[in-house]
Amino acid sequence: MRVLFFACGAFFSLSVSGGERCIAIDGDTLVCDHRKIRLTNVYAAELNQPTGSAAKRRLQALVSSGDVVLRPLGHDRYGRTLAEVYVNGRRIEQSDIGPRMGRGAQWRGDRHHRFRIRRVRSRALGARIVAS
Repeated sequence: MRVLFFACGAFFSLSVSGGERCIAIDGDTLVCDHRKIRLTNVYAAELNQPTGSAAKRRLQALVSSGDVVLRPLGHDRYGRTLAEVYVNGRRIEQSDIGPRMGRGAQWRGDRHHRFRIRRVRSRALGARIVAS
């Protein structure tokens, strides 16, 4: 029984982490329990850009206001965990942080979402080839 409980606990902790202690590094990056987290769908200015400090303050105020839950989606090329971040059950969105700034401002759509779609399609294609 203990093994089953431990296995279930390990599975759920990988998919969703609850009660995280987080600090804003900039407007779209957090450090939660010693892990760097990059928010998906949020593109904030860098700290050396005009609205960067304001974006960081807004993000810090959000994560300080309640229970933070992470939904990991993968890793970026810098080794950060890509995650949807929820505070008190509500997902942090671009409108919570401020206007779209930085490198992501020129991108159309959600680039992390497009990456996930490509990965799912390639897995499905691979499954069809193997099944044939």
